[in-house]
Amino acid sequence: MAHLNITNYFLHSILACAGLWLLFKSSRAGYFFTGFFVGIFWFYWISLSFRYYGDLSWLIPVVIIGIGVIYGLLFLIPSLLTNSPYLHAIALVLLSQIAPLGFNWFNFELMLYYTPFGLTSFHVIFLIISILLVQHSSKGYYFLAFVCFIAAFDLSNKEPPKMPDFDIQIVQTRISQDRKWETEAIIEHVRENFKNIETAIAEKKRLIILPETSFALYLNKNEAIVEKLLEYSQDIAIIAGALGYEDNKYYNSAYFFDKGVMQRADKVALVPFAEKIPLPDFISYYINELFFEGASDFSEAPHASDFTMEGIKIRSAVCFEGSRKEIYEGNPQIISVISNNAWFLPSIEPTMQNLMLSLYAAKNNAIILHSVNGEGGKIIVPRKSLLKTVLEFGS
Repeated sequence: MAHLNITNYFLHSILACAGLWLLFKSSRAGYFFTGFFVGIFWFYWISLSFRYYGDLSWLIPVVIIGIGVIYGLLFLIPSLLTNSPYLHAIALVLLSQIAPLGFNWFNFELMLYYTPFGLTSFHVIFLIISILLVQHSSKGYYFLAFVCFIAAFDLSNKEPPKMPDFDIQIVQTRISQDRKWETEAIIEHVRENFKNIETAIAEKKRLIILPETSFALYLNKNEAIVEKLLEYSQDIAIIAGALGYEDNKYYNSAYFFDKGVMQRADKVALVPFAEKIPLPDFISYYINELFFEGASDFSEAPHASDFTMEGIKIRSAVCFEGSRKEIYEGNPQIISVISNNAWFLPSIEPTMQNLMLSLYAAKNNAIILHSVNGEGGKIIVPRKSLLKTVLEFGS
């Protein structure tokens, strides 16, 4: 529905409750196949990246089935642990917080984003318990079911963060992934980046944000481009994605240029099986040799980084990081997320990514400035809670 821009709160709420109702009336086989097809329909697009790794397209169906099996087991395991529907439900929600091999894009809160319900595991558990009480209890428990149902609503009253009072240009590019690393294409895209910066300067923008690896090279080793960006930074602040190389380590980074000064924020959370093999070193070495032509994993920064301009801190995140809790430590109010989802087009991945970013923006009360190569770049503001909406309507 989100992919089709259908965001009817009433319809989303009915479907979320109906889905949970049917799930908790399922047999064990029903649990497995629910997880299996949820995994496939939500995450089939992960396999599409193998189109760009030599002759690995044959892995696409293998990866899709593997994803289905992983999530099928995730749904099945709680039913094997307990016969109590309540413990079963709680175990399932808690297990959904586990990120298989570091990938955390499945959680029950996501289906509640376009509803008045809260967006924590506790809200989900209260909603599920209210459903189970109606399913499995006598009429005497209906009042308790009603109390749990009310407790599932988002009754917070946070003041939303304020947008910076300077103009921001968020750039969205459409560079095909199969051309991105060609020498001629890199030169062409560097010129396009410069043109976008010059246009933003002419329009009196204070900050321009370019996507992940908008400079598809080791930028800290390219003095000519750095010098040009430092020159531009006298008139406009620039956030741009590029690679970094230092001390024999490779980084996927965001660079910040402002008033003749350059900073680099290296990625904290790497994409499993794309930027890092989340397995012991001796296994990851052979996987890289076998599938990725001996390429080395990227290195991780020890902590998230902030850029500061006009007295405002902007937390830096590169793609996958925007949906990782590490980025939200310290309660940053403004997050710059730069992405390249051209790996997965055409698919629902841009929709999934924006749903995840919207979920994290709401849970952490942060504004996200999302620049993308591909589809889906935009400014994401936290959704209003049910209580906040009611209070504003009443006033």
